[in-house]
Amino acid sequence: MPTPVFLTVEGMEQGLISADALGEDSLGTAWQARHKDKILVQAVNHSIVVPGGVGHARRMHKPLVITKPLDKSSPLLNNALCAGELLKTCRLEWYRTTLTGTPQLFYTIDLSEALITGIDLIMPHCDNPAATHYTQFERVHLAYKHIIWKHEAGRTMGLDTWQGED
Repeated sequence: MPTPVFLTVEGMEQGLISADALGEDSLGTAWQARHKDKILVQAVNHSIVVPGGVGHARRMHKPLVITKPLDKSSPLLNNALCAGELLKTCRLEWYRTTLTGTPQLFYTIDLSEALITGIDLIMPHCDNPAATHYTQFERVHLAYKHIIWKHEAGRTMGLDTWQGED
């Protein structure tokens, strides 16, 4: 079973957008003191493609899309979208449980010079019995200039700079 990811977002204008996003006032019973200044992420989707599948063709980075519950950061993320605010940093952190039962940060993705290019607010139909375990959530689309992937435990990394399409 996948475990949630934690996201820290810092904007050039608003500062720490993720401040207290996992606090009790923000998420109610789902709050987590250990990660209180991070956004709880339930899903991540990201693609990098080489159009036409030709190895020498220029790669294309698609926006990284996170799915998160509505929380204290939601209005601030919408502010950043509407104002075109540059995000200094966006850091996604993946944790796993060690053999001793303690959480271990094992994988990170760092985006810099990012912009929010879209936010989709989603609320499953309340009368649908299959949706009873869902709550309100949103998908946030993040385009970026720089990306760094790190396997923290294995000490490997990759990076790229994406200038957009010509």
